[in-house]
Amino acid sequence: MAEANPNFKIRHYVPETDLSPLSRMLTETEAFDRDGEDTSEESLRAALEWPNFRPAQDVLVGESDGTLVGYGVALEQPSQRCTLYVVVHPAQRGKGLGSQLLELTLSRAREVGSKTILIYANEHNQASNTFLKDQGFAAVGTSGGMIRLANLEIPAFEFPTGFALKQFSEVNDPYLLAVALIDCYWGMWGHQHSERPFAENPRVLRFLGHYGADNIFLLFDAENTVSGICSLKPEGRTDENGNTLDSLDGPGVIQKYRDKGYQRQLVLAGIRYLREHGNRAIKLEFFGDDEATLNIYRSLGFVMQQQYIAYYKELE
Repeated sequence: MAEANPNFKIRHYVPETDLSPLSRMLTETEAFDRDGEDTSEESLRAALEWPNFRPAQDVLVGESDGTLVGYGVALEQPSQRCTLYVVVHPAQRGKGLGSQLLELTLSRAREVGSKTILIYANEHNQASNTFLKDQGFAAVGTSGGMIRLANLEIPAFEFPTGFALKQFSEVNDPYLLAVALIDCYWGMWGHQHSERPFAENPRVLRFLGHYGADNIFLLFDAENTVSGICSLKPEGRTDENGNTLDSLDGPGVIQKYRDKGYQRQLVLAGIRYLREHGNRAIKLEFFGDDEATLNIYRSLGFVMQQQYIAYYKELE
């Protein structure tokens, strides 16, 4: 393929030989950018199992004198959407490699029929944010991670009259989980949205396999409509110091109730459940939540660790 800068060679990713060098490059970049990315070989190896992920077609690497210095991914999503990820080693920035990788990943997105693009940048990484704005992307939301230390008290809480919170192991209906994953996160950037729910959706089965039936909670309103979801994983993460963290996925609430603040009760129910399995710090990961919801999390003792801005672009 043609390159605008002859100092760089851009080619497709070959995991068998590139995975370890790529991990080293990304680790060096993370040490400079401090974006909170997991750059380990284990993480890159796990990515090979992502749905709709075809490394030989979807991933590009940039080389300079035989050393990996750039990386670009186009990850196909449902509903004709594609998530991109582009990174350039700090020593090679400002030389056009980022623009080349971005244009090539956009071309790949067009090949798979995507109509819209989503890409993230750390809010503190001014260079990345400026670059994406210059490339015609518009900021549409945020995502990130927040930490709640162990030993903090759990405030009292209750759900409105007529509402019931149930473990998925009690409900045991994959169709209702499919409904929850669509309706409770509808319109929130960073969440995959299918056109319609169905029990055999591979995403639903992966979600259930990842969290487990006991660790997914569904909220039902007085009409027995699925109105909220909260998922968690005891000992689901390890921080940069090797400490074990519990994981809590930012809860979803259907639009009818989203401004009622029921995220508070869902998070507290999740914290209470996690505390029954141990007394560890909790990492809450959120996608597409507004500032009012983030303030709910802050009021419960969560402190922002990383925050990313989601950028959106329509393909012509």
